[in-house]
Amino acid sequence: MKLQQLRYALEVYLHNLNVSEAAEALFTSQPGISKQIRLLEEEIGTSIFVRQGKRFIAVTEPGEMVLAIADRILRDTKNIKKIGDDFAQKNVGKLSIASIPSWINNKFPSIFGEFIQNFPDVKVSIVNANTDTIRVLLENGEIDIGIAVGNITDFGELHCLPFDKLKYCLIVRKNHQLANKKLITLSDLNNYPILAEEIMCDEALQFTQKFVESGLDTPEIIMKSSDNHIIAQLVQQKFGIGIVSHYFNINNDDIIVKDISNLFDDIHLNILLKNNYYLRGYLYEFIEKISPNLDRNTLQRLLYQPIVDDYSI
Repeated sequence: MKLQQLRYALEVYLHNLNVSEAAEALFTSQPGISKQIRLLEEEIGTSIFVRQGKRFIAVTEPGEMVLAIADRILRDTKNIKKIGDDFAQKNVGKLSIASIPSWINNKFPSIFGEFIQNFPDVKVSIVNANTDTIRVLLENGEIDIGIAVGNITDFGELHCLPFDKLKYCLIVRKNHQLANKKLITLSDLNNYPILAEEIMCDEALQFTQKFVESGLDTPEIIMKSSDNHIIAQLVQQKFGIGIVSHYFNINNDDIIVKDISNLFDDIHLNILLKNNYYLRGYLYEFIEKISPNLDRNTLQRLLYQPIVDDYSI
C-alpha cells in the first residue's frame, strides 16, 4: 500500500468520481490513476468504487471507510512535514485566518501589532467570512484558524473553543426619541426601520423570533451589513436605528450607543481549529493573545487525540 495510491483514490472521490479531472489535478495520466486504484483494491481485498464499464459511479460501503482513513493518513503526512518545517525554521511561515468581520475589524489590529513584532517573518493573510464559509475553509485546510459564531456542538471534526460573547447594542442619533430612554423594549425597537450588523441579526440566531415570542410583528430590517461604519452613517442620515455588537467602536458625537443585551441572548464567539491539525509554534502564541487561558499545553491536550493501536490493516 502506497501513499500515492491513497492520494489517487481520495482525489477521484473529491472530483465527484471523475478520473479525468483527478488526473489533471494531480498532473498524471488517467490510466495511471485507474491502475493504482485497482492495485490498492486488490491489496486490501475489496472494491473502493462501484464501476460501470470503465467509469466510477459510486463509492462502496467499505470504500467510504477506506477513504475516511486515507484522508486522515494524508492529513497526518502533511502534519509530519509541518513538524520538520517548524523545527527547521521556527519563526518563518504563514498564518491564515478567516473571521467574522466584527472581530477582525475591532480586535485584530491590536493583536496583530504585537504579533508581527515578535514574528516579522510570518506572513499573515486574512479573509472576512461567515461561519459556514469558515468551516469549509478549515475542513479543506485552506486556513489555520477561524473566528466564528455558533453552537459548540455543531462543528463536526472541527474543534470549537469559546473565548468571548457578542452582546447586542443599539445605535441611534443623539436627538432620537430612544437616545435618553433608560429602559429599551422590543416594542420600542419595532417602531423603527432597523439597519443591522449581519452577524447579530442572522435568522439562525433567532433575533426575529424574540419579537414573535413577545407577540410583536417581525421587525423591519431594511439592511444588513458587515460594516458597522456604514450602519452608523445611515443611522446618522435618519434611515433608521442600528443593531450592532458591543465591538462597535466609532468616534462620532452625533451617535449614541446603548446596551440592549437584556433583550437578546449573547452570541458565543469561538476559535475554530481542525482536530489533529499540526499548529506551528507561532500559531500557539497567536491564539494565546486572543484568549490567554488557551496556552500551548491546553491546546495540545484539546486538539490531539491519544494514539489507539489498530492493527486491522
